[in-house]
Amino acid sequence: MKNLVLAFLAATVMASFANAGDRLDGCGLGWQVTDKKTYTATTTRGTTNAFVPPTFGMTTGTMGCDKLDVGANDREASDYVATNFDSLKSELAAGRGEYVTALASAMGCKASADMIGNRLQQNYNNVVAPAQNASELFSNIKADVSGLCI
Repeated sequence: MKNLVLAFLAATVMASFANAGDRLDGCGLGWQVTDKKTYTATTTRGTTNAFVPPTFGMTTGTMGCDKLDVGANDREASDYVATNFDSLKSELAAGRGEYVTALASAMGCKASADMIGNRLQQNYNNVVAPAQNASELFSNIKADVSGLCI
């Protein structure tokens, strides 16, 4: 029994570290119990969320959880746009290049990178130019090439 409890506690601690960079920090029943950022409060939240999964609260919106702007399937492409924002904007003006090819791949596009690049080059003034940050650029690109990508 001691080994089972010890294994459970170890799994709880490891799960806490695995989600350390999650943008939904401040979400779940544990955060309703305490919102302090001390070691004791963190342990309390981890234990509470381990015994009472926050799934219900997330799906009903009652546990302080916010929806992400980008779905899990879009995270790779969104992160790519954020990391390569300036270089990508330059290549999209030309309609081709390694950044455009990598973006098409990250978005899981069925169409070739050349087709994506040409489309975004043609629509540059409506899609790329008005984007003031990576989030806007990704949203605009996603909307423009939605028929070409998965």
